[in-house]
Amino acid sequence: MTQRDIDLALDIVRETLPHLGIPRHLCTRKLSPAGRVLGQYRWHSDTLRLNPRYLARLSDDDALDLLDTMVHELLHKASPLWKQLRDSFRPHPDIWLNCEKIVAEVGPMYLARRRAEEAG
Repeated sequence: MTQRDIDLALDIVRETLPHLGIPRHLCTRKLSPAGRVLGQYRWHSDTLRLNPRYLARLSDDDALDLLDTMVHELLHKASPLWKQLRDSFRPHPDIWLNCEKIVAEVGPMYLARRRAEEAG
């Protein structure tokens, strides 16, 4: 599904989590595919960076990981700037826990849409 997985995840966020907001820019070129960083939100350019490995054909588990990464980074975007800066330098379990809860709620809808598009 490649880019379509990312687009579907953004659609889910727009519909179910409008308070998170969608960044002006999306980049899949700046992070190393072999690196351990899967996503990053850059507040100064309002850019969501995703690891280019998400452009490969994804299993359902990998697609949920993509959704998790996107929601995690968008939770940073929705945080006050001081928190975004602070969280860049320390663990942020509040974001992880909130993200886990959100993905558990919207993940099934995301997977259903992926499967419907693959079948159609």
